Amino acid sequence: MKLFLSTLTLLPVILFLTACTSLPQNDNASNEHNNSIVVLPLATAVQIDYQDEVKLLRLNQLIVEYKGDNRGKALLFYERGIIYDRMGLSAHSRYDFTQAINTDPSFSAAYNSLGVYLLLSQSYDEAFDAFDSAIELSDSVQYSYLHRAIGLYQVKRYPLASRDINRFYELDKSDPFRILWRYIIDSKMDESKALSSLQVEKPKGDDSHYAWLIIDVIAGRLSEKDFFKEISRGVNSNKEMAQRLCEAYFYLGHMHKLAGNVDKAIYYFKLTTTTNIHEFIEYKYALIELAAIQKEFQTKTENGIY
Repeated sequence: MKLFLSTLTLLPVILFLTACTSLPQNDNASNEHNNSIVVLPLATAVQIDYQDEVKLLRLNQLIVEYKGDNRGKALLFYERGIIYDRMGLSAHSRYDFTQAINTDPSFSAAYNSLGVYLLLSQSYDEAFDAFDSAIELSDSVQYSYLHRAIGLYQVKRYPLASRDINRFYELDKSDPFRILWRYIIDSKMDESKALSSLQVEKPKGDDSHYAWLIIDVIAGRLSEKDFFKEISRGVNSNKEMAQRLCEAYFYLGHMHKLAGNVDKAIYYFKLTTTTNIHEFIEYKYALIELAAIQKEFQTKTENGIY
């Protein structure tokens, strides 16, 4: 799910590799989700865009030479932070978002972006403060509701997380990603009810966004095997394919995690990170999911459960 500025697409060359997995499944999972072998398309990992490097050099010069007001300089810091974010330079990006806020404390978008990095570092109180500030400063920063919901979900404050994710969903009920996030978070409250809510969702009008196919898989209307046959339709570049896979692997990982198929969930979350789509929240939150699973395994091992 793209939250920041988009980059220029790469040359329209798609390299499909195949990978097979034969992982243990939970007996309670549906037959569609229990296929022991699924052939997965893989895009070549996206590399740093030359145009971003050029923009970065220009922004560095503009920031040094800038003589205007604080709002203008804060925007330059923010734009540079966005580029660093796409490059995967998290420390640089976080620094620039902080600089943007220090330069203009009313910059709501910078609070939202900084809050995501605070979540990644598990600085939850600071992250919640950042999202609160973004929401208070501007009604247009809708994604702060999503990120705050995800943070609350991570610290197991599920009723508050559900309140935020449903607020986010109500702001645009036609967005398939909002439907997916509502399913993930509300599953912690009532999994069968969350699944039922997802199953009745349908695209409006002529909406043909591929993410509806992810919903079909989770709803049991489409197999993973058939989904991966369809995912490349309309794709014109390796980068676009990598973006789709970044999203798809992440949500399918959650599907398997909820079904108790932890091995396959780990596999999908790892595949999410191989795309190098650093600016997508699915990439960022896949890292959190992997860390959380590792921590859970470690705790159980220390307690003699394994």
